[in-house]
Amino acid sequence: MVKVFLNSDDGKDFSANTYVLGKIGGSCLIIDLGMKSDALFDYVKKHYERCSGILLTHAHFDHIRGVNAFLKRFPGKSIPVYLHPADKALISDPVQNASTMTGEKVLGNFETIDAEDGATLDVKDFHIQVIHTPFHTKGSVCYLSNDDNALFTGDTLFKGSIGRSDLIVSQPEKIESSLRKLLPLRDTLVVYPGHGPLSNLGAEKKTNPYLVNLIG
Repeated sequence: MVKVFLNSDDGKDFSANTYVLGKIGGSCLIIDLGMKSDALFDYVKKHYERCSGILLTHAHFDHIRGVNAFLKRFPGKSIPVYLHPADKALISDPVQNASTMTGEKVLGNFETIDAEDGATLDVKDFHIQVIHTPFHTKGSVCYLSNDDNALFTGDTLFKGSIGRSDLIVSQPEKIESSLRKLLPLRDTLVVYPGHGPLSNLGAEKKTNPYLVNLIG
């Protein structure tokens, strides 16, 4: 199952969607962690035996802001954090992670494990495929969980749109090649985006203009 947290409970922090993946009573994975709300910590502690990993679709501030605090809440437990290596520099650079754009200064203080293109991350009972989709950032990825019929797209694909490509670490020339990697995936996949409502890949192929243009 996938638990969806849309933003911080106080509504003051601009945050990406945060997702908790896993069967109640077992272990879980967290996908993106931009929120600082206690609601996430409380939910994980109440419903799961442990958190087995944090998967970051990229390292903009609104996707990593809550990682430091979350790890501190679970002292003595080694929780790996996965990120594409091309985005590692963003963790500790407020300009590159775009936090300075909102007057914040987000500095991540954690190590990451490389989530390379084409790799399968075998974390506890989870098997997550990594799809490198650079353009929003150089290290943007999507995470595919076939067991859960889930595609976590970060800021690569939204319902009806895609992420920005005009930021300091963007690569707009790679929009097409990155989106094409999603086209062969099955239509029934539920799309869990970094912002906005959920969708499914079949609907996006039919209605999202950025995908429609590629299909022709």
